[in-house]
Amino acid sequence: MKLTEDQQNAVRHDENTLIVACPGSGKTRALVAKLLRCLEEVRGSSRRITCITYTNSAVYEIENRLRIFGKTGDDKYCDISTIHAFCLNYILQFFYWRLPEYKNGFTVLPSDSEKFREIVSSVCEDYELTYKAHECFELLNRDTDGTPIITGEINANIALDFWNRLSKDNYIDFPNIIYYSFRLIVEWPSIAHALACRFAWFLVDEFQDTSALQVEIFKHIAEIGKTKFFLVGDPFQSIYGFAGARPDLMHEFAEDIDAKRDFKLVGNFRSSIPIIKHAERLCPRNPPMIAVGNSVSFKEEPGYLHCSSTFEGIIKYFLPALDELGIEYGKCAILAPWWVKLLWLGRELRDYGIPIVGPGARPYKRTHLFALLAEQVCAYVEHPDPKFIYQIEKELYNLINNITGSTNYKVYSYMGRIVVYRLINCGKNLRNECENGLIWLKRASENFANILIEAEFLPKKSSELLKESVKDMEQDMIRQGVDVDNLSVEKLGMFASTEKNMKLLTMHRAKGREFDAVAIVDLHEGKVPHYSANTAEQIDDYRRLLYVSITRAKRLLMYITDKEDHRNIPSRFLCKNELDLI
Repeated sequence: MKLTEDQQNAVRHDENTLIVACPGSGKTRALVAKLLRCLEEVRGSSRRITCITYTNSAVYEIENRLRIFGKTGDDKYCDISTIHAFCLNYILQFFYWRLPEYKNGFTVLPSDSEKFREIVSSVCEDYELTYKAHECFELLNRDTDGTPIITGEINANIALDFWNRLSKDNYIDFPNIIYYSFRLIVEWPSIAHALACRFAWFLVDEFQDTSALQVEIFKHIAEIGKTKFFLVGDPFQSIYGFAGARPDLMHEFAEDIDAKRDFKLVGNFRSSIPIIKHAERLCPRNPPMIAVGNSVSFKEEPGYLHCSSTFEGIIKYFLPALDELGIEYGKCAILAPWWVKLLWLGRELRDYGIPIVGPGARPYKRTHLFALLAEQVCAYVEHPDPKFIYQIEKELYNLINNITGSTNYKVYSYMGRIVVYRLINCGKNLRNECENGLIWLKRASENFANILIEAEFLPKKSSELLKESVKDMEQDMIRQGVDVDNLSVEKLGMFASTEKNMKLLTMHRAKGREFDAVAIVDLHEGKVPHYSANTAEQIDDYRRLLYVSITRAKRLLMYITDKEDHRNIPSRFLCKNELDLI
């Protein structure tokens, strides 16, 4: 694996290490190289390496690189997961019975599950909250003393009531996986000691987004003195302040464990020189970020447009620029501070004939029971790719959870993999019989239910539930004016197989991604920064959010504001003394 000199120096340091890595600097490559080096240390022993990343997509990427560059059997010595999965698999799963709240067991409740939405709706109704409050429950977090970290229009009492309702029914959400794991480690130090003995190294990616609660878990493990840490992060990309993350935590923890902190990766292999200049103007680095990749040959200057509508800006300016430069839609993204803006824009673009993925892309609600599993199977049927196997497993796991209300880890077993391939083969056969997407959905809902019932993954009543789900999807499509007679299986799979689709993402969800072209829309004062940002620290959170969005682009970057509302004035970050665009 080829590394720069700076990457090599950091990877070769065999004590606690902190790397400050600018956007596009190849930090994942450095992380994988360190993982391979650490494996040489533990291979053949009883100890392991854990690599903790921020998202599941990053987990899959590192796992794929390990399969390419590692040795056969290396997976026995390493655990690659998110912090939530790590806490669930190594702390909560074994010691939950010590918690009064969960002494009888628990079921993980993802925020996209039907039960989660049902409980949120109940809380909102009881407290007479608006619809906007619903998403606030997905953003909840906890401080080290258990105090809720809240955002939006809910308060601490509402958050605590929500969590009490979850625990009463033995449900646990993602922030409480971390919180109760922390409590277990604090109250029973032997757990931290066992983890320290088991894991020789903790490799932690995106450390700037680690919350105080997560840092405390790492501290208790580090205090045992048997584990070393390799941390990779960037304070300029810390954008989850609402979840308890603070840029200063990275250096504080590094100081606590006496990590070597003078490793800096400043070469950006992703973005062009004009784009990097914009990023540096917004958040100057020391030393400054420099362009070192193939994108240095691109000369297109980032552009600012103030249009009558966002849709007009995309259709009249962004799309023609893509055509002129020969950039495919699948390598482009439209970013906005809030998903609602993307929802309306997505519907307009879909009706205009632009292939998209994101809010407004589907002609039915993604929350329908059968929708996401069906899409993933369709995607594999049309374009067989191993990456869809993981997604089918995930959606099957969620489907079972939503129907039964309980967690079934057999999905991820050998038997589960057999069931997944049975679903795929069934999907292929149905596709060969008929290309119409709606007919495929109706037949697949019945056949898939039979397979899952036979495997004892679902109860017998499930067949009717899946059929009803397809009926609801059909009604949504009719209301959206979709020609269901000409809906194809391939079109259903496009929502899961997104290679050729333009991506619509919130600015937060764009983190860790890269695109040949990026349009950042809805850049208005009151949105970026949000009108609720009153302190310098809160405003800096939004400055970093825009910085992250800018550095997703390789070649083409556009900022778009609109005149749809006379109150819409451009963000202060676009003005002089910032980006100097207006």
